[in-house]
Amino acid sequence: MIWQIVKKIGLTLVRNPQQLLLLLGLPIILIAILGAALGNVMNGEEVTIDAKVAIIEHGDEVEQVNRFANDIKNSGVPLERVEAIQAATGELAPIKLLKESVFGSEGLKELVQLESAKPSEREIILNDDSYTAVIEVPENFTYHTLQNFFGMGDGETSLNVSRNEGKQLGSTIILEVLQQFQEQLSLTSFVGEKGISMEAIQVDTEAISGEITTIDQTQPVTAKNYYAIGMAVMNVLFLASTIGSYAFLEKRLHVFNRIILANVSRWVYFSGVLIAGTVFGFLHLLIVFGVSWILFGVAWPNILAFLIVTFGLAIAVGGLSVLLTAISYRINSELVTNFFQSIVITIIAFLGGSFFPIGDTSKTIQFIGNLTPNGAGMTAYLSVLRGEPISSIWEHVIFLCLFSVTIVVIAALSFPKRGQTA
Repeated sequence: MIWQIVKKIGLTLVRNPQQLLLLLGLPIILIAILGAALGNVMNGEEVTIDAKVAIIEHGDEVEQVNRFANDIKNSGVPLERVEAIQAATGELAPIKLLKESVFGSEGLKELVQLESAKPSEREIILNDDSYTAVIEVPENFTYHTLQNFFGMGDGETSLNVSRNEGKQLGSTIILEVLQQFQEQLSLTSFVGEKGISMEAIQVDTEAISGEITTIDQTQPVTAKNYYAIGMAVMNVLFLASTIGSYAFLEKRLHVFNRIILANVSRWVYFSGVLIAGTVFGFLHLLIVFGVSWILFGVAWPNILAFLIVTFGLAIAVGGLSVLLTAISYRINSELVTNFFQSIVITIIAFLGGSFFPIGDTSKTIQFIGNLTPNGAGMTAYLSVLRGEPISSIWEHVIFLCLFSVTIVVIAALSFPKRGQTA
């Protein structure tokens, strides 16, 4: 009789092609979309940046350098120090360094288009959306910076930066570059003020010898691999709510009552729903991952470990199916099934990392995510995909089995007794 119940649920799924297409087609479509959209971020691929930056100088740097040199000459400083400072002044002009050594370096000159502009062009440039950032150099910036370099000034110097919020990535990178440039200027100023040689604080990389050893020998996980797992473990949960809905429909149509009147134990029906959820959950995962292998090249290095995880997750789906059925029968409403399908699945999919590896940001979130069936299944699948030993998945598989046993017990306690099924 149990087999007949499983067969009946299977035929109900097959006779509803729209629902079947949604269960099987939706994860495939989501894998393709998310894998392509977030491929660069997930795979760590190089992101192309084309930043256009304008520098507006409110003053002549050469004139400020010469003025500082004259001040040094007329300050009564010993001749040897005057000559040393004058020799270094030309090399320490900050805006010249920014243009030639920073934005003109090999790493940035291909990414950043640097343009010099006059103060009269400021408003036009700020209203031009093609610019990623605009750097304004205040009057006497170089003069005061040189004073700070050689311990002759106590004022702060700063550049004014206007960022284009529409080019967030590029403007953020430009800001980071300027912050590092400012830190380098501060370090140079401190060294000059304390009379420390720059060679004393630099590391001689050629004097460092060592051997590079690769510790992590696991295989990398691509975006297509990640989202194949994420969408599969999320969408298989919809199968549980679908089976729960079909089972409650049978109650409304008095099919369940006729089974009871035929002197068939309610536990037979209970067991049939449990086995149906497990079997069809297992088949659902095999089909989704099979199509992912054909279309996206998602291959499993250890088939046995893959099948163990799939079976563990399928048992959890079977348990959820019978729990939703039991509660729906108990309260005589599809409210719980609808709530699970529309709200709960989305929440646990987010916590489990189906949409993004949120667990990488916090160990606490990762722990909570692994307490969900999809999160535990996803972590185990990722371990298999990375080529980790089969021992690394047992913790999650055991959790899935215990999770299933727990909710099956809850479902058994919630399942209505004979006489409570009308």
